Amino acid sequence: MFVDLDNLKNLKLNISRDNISNKSNEKGPGEYFLNESDLSFFEKNGYLPPFRVISSDEAEELKGEAMSSFKNDFDGFSFLGKLIPEIEKKQGQWSIESAGLYQALRMKSFRNLMRKPQISQRMASLLGKEVICWRSQFFDKLRGGRGTIWHQNATFRETGKYAKLQPTKETDPAIIQLNAWVALTDTNQENGCLRLLPGSFVDARMDYLYSYVLDNKLFYMALIPHAFSHFYVLLKIVLYGQVFDKGMFVFLTAVELLGEDYFDRFDVVDMEMKAGECLIFSSLNMHASYPNMSSKEDRFSFVGRCTANHVRVAPSGKDFYSTAEGLIEYDLPEVSNFQVYGRDSYGYNKIMKD
Repeated sequence: MFVDLDNLKNLKLNISRDNISNKSNEKGPGEYFLNESDLSFFEKNGYLPPFRVISSDEAEELKGEAMSSFKNDFDGFSFLGKLIPEIEKKQGQWSIESAGLYQALRMKSFRNLMRKPQISQRMASLLGKEVICWRSQFFDKLRGGRGTIWHQNATFRETGKYAKLQPTKETDPAIIQLNAWVALTDTNQENGCLRLLPGSFVDARMDYLYSYVLDNKLFYMALIPHAFSHFYVLLKIVLYGQVFDKGMFVFLTAVELLGEDYFDRFDVVDMEMKAGECLIFSSLNMHASYPNMSSKEDRFSFVGRCTANHVRVAPSGKDFYSTAEGLIEYDLPEVSNFQVYGRDSYGYNKIMKD
């Protein structure tokens, strides 16, 4: 079986320089539209340097609100249905990362966070006049928590059959979706800060391989030296492994297919941030994180995933979720998106009114 990867190299990120970015030339106090230098930096690197959006005290308050809601089991409401929480609670694996999925739809303070001009105007400069947040998540890396392996994502097929993001007009893969990653605690190398490979969005083969493994598991495993001597272990990773395990699986096969120098083409940047700072980056830019080796502090963050209103969000009805009891098929929640900037003129997605 032949895997053609050549056409996934040398992507070029072309940001539309419409009247949103032009406002940067005449912006007043409290405006954060990107200027030409900012846009050029993003085109080259696929991220914007961290910037302050709220104070450290406000970050602590938001973390407290999120953790209090989690301890109250988000009032018994989960966007993952009933079975998945039951399994994860039984296995002791229920975390705020799972329970907090989409919960910003029920927590106005986090919607307001995404709408702050420091975030929303920068997003508008990159995505255009109409921007929505299609998914929100919390990430709590506890002391001793392991890191994440290098990965990238453009359309968020993940473990489902179809991409969750489907542009209705030509869009550069690197800006189909952008992350606003807000540190609610200080984040550093010791407690597991994010790591980026600036400019790595120009090579989308890692993202392609992640989707390819879902459809060609046996062929994929055959690419790993001595794979079949460890067939049972690898099969367990595919069926029961958590995101980290599957990421490692893809990483190993990517090295086999793409060559060991694939990751050597880019420099590594460790994103050490202060509580209340935000990092905007393309999900197609390769990213990872350190394990939390601190004996004193956890690492906590909120992530709003943004896209343009012309992108159809989660058009398919089924997805799979990895649990200790195997892959569980569930119906994708018919969640709303919430407007971050501008107004929706397309009508493709359900937009929350608040």
